[in-house]
Amino acid sequence: MARAFKLNLVGTSMLMSALAGTSLLAATAEAQTTPAGANPEVEGDIVVTARKRSERLQDTPVPVTVLNSSTLVARNQTRLQDYFAQVPGLSINPAGDGTSNIMLRGISTGNFGNPTVAVTIDDVPFGASTALGGGQLLQPDLDPAILSQIEVLRGPQGTLYGAASLGGLIKYVTINPSTNELSGRVEADISDTHKGGIGYGLRGSINVPVTPTLAIFASGFSRRSAGYVDNVMTGKDDVNSIDVYGGRLSLLWTPVSELSVKLSALYQHTKGDGSAYVFTDYYHRALNGDLTQSLMPDSGSYRARTLLLTANVDYDLGPATLSSVTGYGRNNYFSGSDYPAIAAGRLYNDFGLRKVTEELRLSSKPGAKLEWLIGAFYDDERTPTVQTINTINPTTAAFVSNLAVFDFPTTYKEYSFFGDATYHFTRQLSLQVGMRYSHNKQTYRETDTGPLGDASPGVPTYLAQDSSDNAVTLLVVPQYKISDDLMLYARFATGYRPGGPNASANVFNLPGTFGADKTKNYEAGIKGSAFDRQLTFDISGYHIDWNNIQVTVVDPATQFSYFSNGGQARSDGFEGSLEFRTRQGFRLTANASYNIAEFSRTPPPNLYAANGAWLPFAPRYSGSASADQDLAINDSWTASFGGTVTYIGKRYGIFASNATGVRVVLPQYTSLDLRAGIHDKHWTIGLFVQNVTDKRGVISSTARRASRATLSDIFYTNFIQPRTIGVSVARKF
Repeated sequence: MARAFKLNLVGTSMLMSALAGTSLLAATAEAQTTPAGANPEVEGDIVVTARKRSERLQDTPVPVTVLNSSTLVARNQTRLQDYFAQVPGLSINPAGDGTSNIMLRGISTGNFGNPTVAVTIDDVPFGASTALGGGQLLQPDLDPAILSQIEVLRGPQGTLYGAASLGGLIKYVTINPSTNELSGRVEADISDTHKGGIGYGLRGSINVPVTPTLAIFASGFSRRSAGYVDNVMTGKDDVNSIDVYGGRLSLLWTPVSELSVKLSALYQHTKGDGSAYVFTDYYHRALNGDLTQSLMPDSGSYRARTLLLTANVDYDLGPATLSSVTGYGRNNYFSGSDYPAIAAGRLYNDFGLRKVTEELRLSSKPGAKLEWLIGAFYDDERTPTVQTINTINPTTAAFVSNLAVFDFPTTYKEYSFFGDATYHFTRQLSLQVGMRYSHNKQTYRETDTGPLGDASPGVPTYLAQDSSDNAVTLLVVPQYKISDDLMLYARFATGYRPGGPNASANVFNLPGTFGADKTKNYEAGIKGSAFDRQLTFDISGYHIDWNNIQVTVVDPATQFSYFSNGGQARSDGFEGSLEFRTRQGFRLTANASYNIAEFSRTPPPNLYAANGAWLPFAPRYSGSASADQDLAINDSWTASFGGTVTYIGKRYGIFASNATGVRVVLPQYTSLDLRAGIHDKHWTIGLFVQNVTDKRGVISSTARRASRATLSDIFYTNFIQPRTIGVSVARKF
């Protein structure tokens, strides 16, 4: 029995632990910098690198949302859960303990699995590619102060971006150094959260041209997100406060006009005092009072560290450009939480990742009849992971005894080759085709000790499992430009995520490995502008087939969680964004998403989901709308005021893991943010109010006994932040 308990822990414990803003069209006037390699002819517009070449957003036949980082900072939207609703089709499931799942277009089957959305920082892939390395749970959640913009590519991106891009991709683009002039910015903000504490933020950056060919950019920040959940067991208030600090140093060197070298180092440290779990019943009604929990001391506390070193080198060969993108990353996450299966039990998760990546590509110059790109990619990941179960003193959290240590390091190695070509039949009509071949190999090793881990008393357990698989992804994109301001496109694209080893499943004669799954995306879209670019819009409709789906299931005989493949799902929907600007300083931005994501063929056994069952965490309807007005006070100063309404529709939680289990329903909610401020060319002073009506919108909820939830269970529920009022002051020089 101890053996079965231990194995199930590895598969299920992480399940338990587990808007105002600028739309893709609203960032034009506020963009501060242009991504590396940008074409000077398009620098007046938003520039993106969705196709690994710089081009106007309105010319890109990919549904892309661009978020401006300075706007996010000014509105105190510093975490993904603060601004995700600005992106059509993007949904999240934050667990309240520093971990979070990201989904695009409803492509998800739960909150523990291999990632379905890829993440890059300056084109370097971030995080582990597998669930056993914490890939889906651990997201960068970078402070916007170190970023230029965030690009979100919706729909599969497997050909150019490889593994984990089943649903899409989030690209964090950092600020480039500039040799033009010395410049900088300092900013401070302070805020008060209703029924919570005080938050603050301090940020600074400086750009230094050292020589005409060398520049350095440095930025740093420190912030506190106020806590608002009280622990009635310990008597401690605001236990879910979060302290984050970090920065970035970047060097740009252009010794000759043909060569550009950018070296960067990014660091971020996050410390959470406790979880944001609120104890509720199945219907999300508080059990011990509004925004309260009842946990042992330090339960839900966590810390995370991210270090990323990157080197981006571009060399102009004349007819083509050779690019090298090198990354070295180290990520660490440590948390301790109550483990209710054992009296006074504490579960510790200790994830580590060392990731080395290299991408080498050769691309033709833009403007030719035939544009092409070829490349190769290599990824080497090592993820030492340790889970520990102790008993503790329930009053002081002091160590009492060790019950088990599960040490299971994994490795992941991948190489791939990719390429695409775009042929321009006429000035209006073009066709892009692409393909990628990928191969990966993974290893899993496990050593278990302690009363719950030993094969027999005092004898450790040793286990091993390896896997490998291949994938081919395709891309076909016809595009027709009716004019410079109106474009139609269709898109067929596939995405994949690798399979892998099952954690010790062979002990119970369960599958030792599981296979890759793949999505096929059929899409049509229109992008354009009208009224002298005062109105811009982006509308798309899509159908996604998801085959051989990876799911987490529970074996009814052993109660062991493992990964399996089976069934088919579909995701159908429409997404739209628009912006309307007047010359009198009025701006209206809106985005909306309609999505049906559900099983379309019988799911695999033991999943307890029927045909037509909604996929987890995906609302049918979601969207936001913002209105802002600028008013000139005098020749120097301008006042502004505005607001945003956000709507998130009903969602479902994870699937039941047994025939009598229940599935959580997350109700719809609407929130309102308001803002006002004044600015001149140097100073910006702003006032913001988030969640004006102090709504208790539910963003995640999981039964305390996730593997066997019933209506009478205690549920860990995570609400949106209560009403928060704050002020920010910034100075540019």
